[in-house]
Amino acid sequence: MKKIILLSLLIAHLFITNVLADTELKTSDVFVTATRTPIPKNNVIADTTIITEAEIKLAGSSSLPELLQRQPGIEISNNGGPGKVSTLLLRGTSSTHSVVLLDGMRIDSATTGFTAIENIPLSQIERIEIVRGPSSSLYGQDAIGGVIQIFTKKGLNGFKPYLSFGYGKYDTSILQGGIRGGDEKTTYAINLSSQNSKGFSAFEPNPNSSANIFNLDNDGYRNKSVSASLTHKINEKFNINFQYFLSQGKNKYDNRYANYYPTIDWKNTQDQESFSGTFNAQLSHLWKSSLRLGRSVDDYIEKQRYVSSDYIELDNIYKTTQDQITWQNDILLPLGSLVLLYEKLDQKINVTDTSYSKKDRQNDAYMIGYNLNSNKHNYQVNLRKDFNSVYNDTSTGNIGYSYEISPNWSFAASIGSAFRSPTFNYLYAGSSANPDLQPEKSKNFEASLRYRYESDSFSLVTFKNKITDFIVSDSTTGYKPYNINTAEIFGATLSSSHFIDHFQIRTSFTLQSPSNESTGKDLPRRSNFYGNLGLNYYVRDWNLGFEATGSSNRFNDAENLYKIPGYIKTNIFAEYQINQNFKMNARIDNVLDKNYTYAYEGNPSSNGFRYQTPSQNFFISLRYEPQ
Repeated sequence: MKKIILLSLLIAHLFITNVLADTELKTSDVFVTATRTPIPKNNVIADTTIITEAEIKLAGSSSLPELLQRQPGIEISNNGGPGKVSTLLLRGTSSTHSVVLLDGMRIDSATTGFTAIENIPLSQIERIEIVRGPSSSLYGQDAIGGVIQIFTKKGLNGFKPYLSFGYGKYDTSILQGGIRGGDEKTTYAINLSSQNSKGFSAFEPNPNSSANIFNLDNDGYRNKSVSASLTHKINEKFNINFQYFLSQGKNKYDNRYANYYPTIDWKNTQDQESFSGTFNAQLSHLWKSSLRLGRSVDDYIEKQRYVSSDYIELDNIYKTTQDQITWQNDILLPLGSLVLLYEKLDQKINVTDTSYSKKDRQNDAYMIGYNLNSNKHNYQVNLRKDFNSVYNDTSTGNIGYSYEISPNWSFAASIGSAFRSPTFNYLYAGSSANPDLQPEKSKNFEASLRYRYESDSFSLVTFKNKITDFIVSDSTTGYKPYNINTAEIFGATLSSSHFIDHFQIRTSFTLQSPSNESTGKDLPRRSNFYGNLGLNYYVRDWNLGFEATGSSNRFNDAENLYKIPGYIKTNIFAEYQINQNFKMNARIDNVLDKNYTYAYEGNPSSNGFRYQTPSQNFFISLRYEPQ
């Protein structure tokens, strides 16, 4: 039934009329991540999305993963509520196949390969850029599925303080405030945020499990964060910029084997920190150069450690430090422009687990890119070579082309390669590690047809991504990782945004076949059909909205033994501009109180568990922000 409803929405989407309304709601016309240089969005060849500050403010108590899930081509997995492990599946690729950048800096864990997106508060974010498709020729390792770049709130001219407080179900509260200001030479910003939630049990109760009684408590989450920026214009040719970000999360969770350790209250903490300095120089009217030096830290601590056949309350540390250098030169040519890049990444881990045989690695990379906009034609070519201290050197490339069929319609196509670097856990953690692992490699072809007229847009993208040397670590390999499989993901994404009088209709639907060619099985936790529907009604000082997110069935495991049912989740919200300085926002998520899950722990039909998701819940906030 759910599948029929989703298919009906897809058919209805095809017949939506293109009518433009008189509205001031606009998205930015400049995109950076797809080429590493600011270019008009209409000239971008890649499949992209921008999430604006206005959309982020409407999200209420939603997490970053939940906001990303409402975008085209993105599925998520979550282990039981706020602050729990959440992963992204971009166009059917794995959770470690996407690069997440925070103000240009990598912030992932080198041990697991995950970026703790559940620990990045929306309150710190000004804008998000999403690039779908292989991007290793621009950003190096792990960009098989694409890149998500998060921009924190920056300074601006004038003086603009803001303060917001919200409260909702599960005793959830979010307090945020900050100051953004500056003049023509210097701008600054400091943003503070605090989030608390008592949450709910991460596991759905299962009386068949001996661990059930030990997992019935609420698994809460707390987060405190700060971001800051300072930009100074030295003169007309030189400026310098500093960025800082810190997020500190405290989390409780459930354990499938809690009955063996009844005295342990399962907890973890996670700190994510990033700081960088960038020097920009306009060396001539044809040559711009920038140098960024930075460091990021992912500090994950389990508050219990396995010692002598038992868990005790003792810190178990998994800390990743990444030193990053990026030197980029943008050169205008008589025809087109050139991007020359050197990038250095030094990764170090500090762990209490003594079984790791190696704790550091280095990567040096050189990239050349060429971009050309000539009349109705756009061209993009990127070549990159990564020299790694652990595995064989890797070359990646991308060729893209788009043609403006008419002022509103365009066609684009690209072919590109990418790779994923094996994690420290796979390479060096104990007797099950494999130090001979090589990177996973992919080749992707995609083509798209697009329409754009002011605030109206339409896009149909088809893609085929083949991943070789696919790393497998399961019962068939004795849980030792090997490069033995090949995966292929073929699919299409249809998305649009239209205005009909005061209504805005936003839709996106993805059909895909993510399969392991070596076994003939579906890749775990990927559905064949998923999508979103959004309706906004703008009237005077009100913005009223409806959101629906749905997914078809998918399997929890690589052997395709345990099927996760499909679902449709609906939300409603209202935003009211009280006066020039105050705005109120109210949301009810999961309005129909659907019981659904993103993931299993074991087999819930026997002694395993379903990870819970929020039931029907509300969140109300009041924001002070002088205009």
